[in-house]
Amino acid sequence: MRLAPRPRKNLLFWLGVIVFLLSMSLWSARGIGFSLTELVCNLTDGSRLLRESWPPDLAFLARLVDPMLETVFIAVVGTVVGGIFAIPVAVLAARNLTPNRLTWFADRNFMNILRTLPDLFWAMLFATAVGFGPVAGALALTVFTVAVISKLYSESLESIDMGLPEAIRAVGGSWLQMIQFGALPQALQHYVSYALYAFELNIRASVVLGLVGAGGIGMILETQRANFEYERVTMIILAVLVAVLMIEEVSESIRKRLT
Repeated sequence: MRLAPRPRKNLLFWLGVIVFLLSMSLWSARGIGFSLTELVCNLTDGSRLLRESWPPDLAFLARLVDPMLETVFIAVVGTVVGGIFAIPVAVLAARNLTPNRLTWFADRNFMNILRTLPDLFWAMLFATAVGFGPVAGALALTVFTVAVISKLYSESLESIDMGLPEAIRAVGGSWLQMIQFGALPQALQHYVSYALYAFELNIRASVVLGLVGAGGIGMILETQRANFEYERVTMIILAVLVAVLMIEEVSESIRKRLT
């Protein structure tokens, strides 16, 4: 059987997309002052950095246990506390569950504000408010977790079957009872999946937050980088990589059991 030739208009469309993307990329590269010549000339410095970073300082590994545990603790606190606060935020942001349009509008804008400001901003803000250390990091990740989970969970709640919630309301149940017994259980599996995803993100984010003084292994990383101890920096990166891979494996296995 002979296949029909692909329409010419599709080819022209994709050519136009490619040309547009290339044009935007070149325009953006020019806007940030990108120079291929400078990049090639700086490769020598990059190779020197790689030589100084290898092999990693294995003796430094013992000093990373406590900071790595602190990083995990920050991520756990941020995920648990943020995950709890994300539930009411998500419920009020779901069109089919929110009490009225004004509440929905206010809650949606609150979520937008949380997502607009990056986690580094929250870390610096809380570090100024409560001092440098893991508490600032945990508070920053709490806000970050609320922003992530509430957005995803509200979309899941909007797609549930409204038969059971409406039945609860029809027999005299309150709005809270409708949410508790009719809506939340239907999207519980999605909520657990989102919480695990947020925990993975928080492990990575807590490392970055440490660079601005929010505790965890990121503070050790910044100290060693500032002292040009690149072999120790490599050891820290490898330790974080192993921890992240282990957490991802555990999280993935839990997700498979839920499906």
